[in-house]
Amino acid sequence: MIVEQQYDFEINFAKIYPDFTRHLVNKVNDLTPREIKVCMLIKMSFSNSQIINHLKISKYTLANSRASIRNKFGLSRKESLTNFILSI
Repeated sequence: MIVEQQYDFEINFAKIYPDFTRHLVNKVNDLTPREIKVCMLIKMSFSNSQIINHLKISKYTLANSRASIRNKFGLSRKESLTNFILSI
């Protein structure tokens, strides 16, 4: 059931943002599947608590994922990851 829901989410996301994942991976090709999913949820304007609930992860895991994504894109702590993701 959970795998089915994840698959449905990804299909629906691709319908709304058909080029997002391709553009994301073209910018940085070593994102993990979880990091890609976090980016997708940020793109959909999910709050941190919604991301935590959706992915069933801790706030520390999300913080680490966001830091890793920020690092891979070369963003400083002063630059907004959310604004960067929304611009893709």
